[in-house]
Amino acid sequence: MKFLIDRNELILSISTVEKFVPSKSPLSILSGIKFFACDNSLYLSATDLDMGIEYKIENVPEKLTVTEEGSIVIGSKILSEIVRRIPEGMVEFTRQENQVYILSGEFKMVLPCFSADDFPEISKKEPFKTFKLKQSIFKEMIKQTIFARADETTSRPQLTGILIDYKDNIFNMVALDGFRIAWRYEEPKEEETYGTDNFKIIVPGSTLLEVSRVFSDDDEAYFELYAGQNRVEFITEKTLISSRVLDGNFIDYKKVMEVEPKTTVLISTDELQSAVERANILAREGNKNNLVKFNIDNNSIEVQAETELGSISDKVLCNVEGEKLVIAFNARFFIDALRTISQTQIELVFSGDMGPCIITPLETENHKNFILPVKLRGDSF
Repeated sequence: MKFLIDRNELILSISTVEKFVPSKSPLSILSGIKFFACDNSLYLSATDLDMGIEYKIENVPEKLTVTEEGSIVIGSKILSEIVRRIPEGMVEFTRQENQVYILSGEFKMVLPCFSADDFPEISKKEPFKTFKLKQSIFKEMIKQTIFARADETTSRPQLTGILIDYKDNIFNMVALDGFRIAWRYEEPKEEETYGTDNFKIIVPGSTLLEVSRVFSDDDEAYFELYAGQNRVEFITEKTLISSRVLDGNFIDYKKVMEVEPKTTVLISTDELQSAVERANILAREGNKNNLVKFNIDNNSIEVQAETELGSISDKVLCNVEGEKLVIAFNARFFIDALRTISQTQIELVFSGDMGPCIITPLETENHKNFILPVKLRGDSF
């Protein structure tokens, strides 16, 4: 195998795939990056077996020239650190038996390499094409849901992932941890769905974090989603990201969101977020639940926090319909939800002092948050 590649293109490709190289693995070959040159293109791959990535560089003279096809696996850590420190220009890779020679101007390095025969395939060829969507929209959907997933200590590992539920031409993404739900949905155009049947998969949160880092913010960049029983693949013009899916079930999130409104509040997103963030400075130091209390009355929400360290009271003007209400929440849950909302006004729907709060931006219906309250005991916070 032999190829010439621009140093900046090499740095970009390595930095994209190296995040999928496991820090520890019983299989030494997984500590490396696979280089595969064929059909006048170069493919870089990395995997930890749970998820993997394949990155494609096309044969453009100023970026890449493949002179001899072949494949090798090179240790990721040393290669990544070295290529960032070599001079700009073209870098030559040549494989000779179990070594690779790397040349750039007066710079020369020889590294051991593995045979690529035992390196796992990134695409399992199992999933079927479902639909395509803008990468920027999918990144936004991840941001607006992933914070609500459960952490790794949960007894229900499926809740560490995000549900992708495609039903009746609606693409739903849902995360929940037992105390809150984040739900975002989109309706793909008919020509972007490939006649897809309904399906449900749960994608690990760690996979979607990496997808979000790799995907572009370009409004013209799309990806295709391939879904299968055991794998899911996200395919762009340059990258293929493959991941296992999680077993288990989610609750009926749509039904849970259907609550009887007893108090409805229209309020500024920024003003409420600022008030809760100020109260949380005190709340997080004084109680384990980050507890803040909302006193809703006379077209205002009074945000209160009280601990042994002191107390805070902050009134935010708003429009209130329905019953007066005193209710408490984990401040961090509210802050996490509000930070994902770009719209200036939100609607808060409460179903009583023991029911959830449903948060919906006024300008859109396709983004909702559900937060359960914390029970107040007598006069205590």
